[in-house]
Amino acid sequence: MHSKLVPKVYIQSVRCIPTHYHSHYHYHYFLRSCSMDANQPSVSGVTADVLKAVVSQALLGKFTAVFPKLFKCQWKTYEGQKKFFANFSTENIITASNSNNMSGRKFCVGGNWKMNGDQKSIADICKTLSGAALDPNTEVVIGCPSIYLMYARNLLPCELGLAGQNAYKVAKGAFTGEISPAMLKDIGADWVILGHSERRAIFKESDELIAEKAEHALAEGLKVIACIGETLQEREAGKTNEVVARQMCAYAQKIKDWKNVVVAYEPVWAIGTGKTATPDQAQEVHAFLRQWLIDNISKEVSASLRIQYGGSVTAANAKELAKKPDIDGFLVGGASLKPEFVDIINARQ
Repeated sequence: MHSKLVPKVYIQSVRCIPTHYHSHYHYHYFLRSCSMDANQPSVSGVTADVLKAVVSQALLGKFTAVFPKLFKCQWKTYEGQKKFFANFSTENIITASNSNNMSGRKFCVGGNWKMNGDQKSIADICKTLSGAALDPNTEVVIGCPSIYLMYARNLLPCELGLAGQNAYKVAKGAFTGEISPAMLKDIGADWVILGHSERRAIFKESDELIAEKAEHALAEGLKVIACIGETLQEREAGKTNEVVARQMCAYAQKIKDWKNVVVAYEPVWAIGTGKTATPDQAQEVHAFLRQWLIDNISKEVSASLRIQYGGSVTAANAKELAKKPDIDGFLVGGASLKPEFVDIINARQ
């Protein structure tokens, strides 16, 4: 079905239908409220049967009560909603030709909430994002604590991606406390953040382990934000390029297809410190990474792979950073918990 056959009012009303329609009774009540004479097409040519089929695609699925007092929603429901929005939204057609920057790489902003948030604060953040006019040419991914992933998925706009903050390198087994990519997918995540400096420094994760995690996550169908970056001591010793090249080499030994990977360069000395690399410093490292990809992977991967900058990104410095040719987005920490995250998302506007 072509998107022009579905009026925008219906697209907006069912693309992310609120959870109060997530029961059998309310589903049929919704259909009755939208009913029309099946033999008489609407202004845009939509019959009752067509509308019911579209709503069914968006809503029907196996429902599981995860938060009994709040929601009844399961991943298949969200998958249907996402497919509906992708297939029928006129907005996607309108913006498709303008969705990329001059390099052909779509700007991508990730919000890494780290070990922060509770139901109330997450609901407030999601309300802010749902009500904001976000740049349609920027891809947004929210890295949520694992126990709140489904809660956030129910509250966030469907077009925003959802990321786990970590995942292990195998599908299941006796690994107490670990989470597998399959588990993340099952509750609605489509991304995972791997190799963050805090995982490397605090939990002593090696380049090799992180690369193995990335390999398995990609094989399981998740997209990966692959983090790299140097410490202050390494930068002062002039080893920045050496360090990020070593980290990229580990990824390259395990990753054969880069289309579902975004690299996040995060100078460790600028994470959570209030310090940030200047736009020129950040661009210098991004340009080195772009050349490293040409020399070690391919020109095609170098041209298409998105490289985010992370390290105390704020609304105040985002626009200047976003102007640099090899900076394709941000991985944002503390500022992603605040309303200013909207301004960072819209840094390219």
